[in-house]
Amino acid sequence: HTRCLSDWSSDVCSSDLDVVLVTPLVDYGSYQTDYVKSANRLGVPVVFMPFSWDNLTNRGLIRVEPDRVLVWNETQKREAVELHGIPPDSVVVTGAQCFDQWFDRAPSRDRETFCRERGFNPARPIVLWVCSALFAGSPVEASFVADWIRAIRRSVEPRLRDANILVRPHPSRVAEWEQVDLASLGAVVWGGNPVDAQTRADYFDSLYHSAAVVGINTSAFIEAGILGRPLLALVMPEFASNQTGTVHFRYLTDVA
Repeated sequence: HTRCLSDWSSDVCSSDLDVVLVTPLVDYGSYQTDYVKSANRLGVPVVFMPFSWDNLTNRGLIRVEPDRVLVWNETQKREAVELHGIPPDSVVVTGAQCFDQWFDRAPSRDRETFCRERGFNPARPIVLWVCSALFAGSPVEASFVADWIRAIRRSVEPRLRDANILVRPHPSRVAEWEQVDLASLGAVVWGGNPVDAQTRADYFDSLYHSAAVVGINTSAFIEAGILGRPLLALVMPEFASNQTGTVHFRYLTDVA
């Protein structure tokens, strides 16, 4: 039996539920700890599934221990044990199922069609900027990206200077792009949160048809890596707290 936790009310009893699944649990201001407490009181098992690569390092501590934590890999298992005090026997490595959809997928449109829809020259490479969910107080990414594009347009390398540039706003920071028009710089801001068939297709096609993927620190790097695209993270002092100031960014830089 499946039931959305947001529908819980005072009449919920243990017979209504077989198990409670929670994610992200340790997000800022998360109310899901109360769900874990309620499930414990009802005697219902709780399983926590970290959804993103920084859930166990950036978002706070697990305050109430779940019965099981299902993690992506041995790295996340170590994080759960060492940073959150979860017993090793309660942590199970299952893989990162949220990325399974990208491995065997094919683009929904060919490159000519994709370029035509975006107003791009198909004879030129596409450089994709993937935006990040930055910490509060970080510089406005939209302004930084505009400056970056201006620098690209001044490049002495013609292939880079004249490249098609596509910018995908992060779903949590769309508002800062609402008044931004990069048309004068020959760039396009486009792409929604990939939560349905069309937006997932748009997202995959953006990655698939790009010659390179650039950004600050985002899980889009993982998805681009699955497709074998070159990844470039611009390490900038103004974004240090989002990069070298985090644990998961080092998983990009400290590869054995």
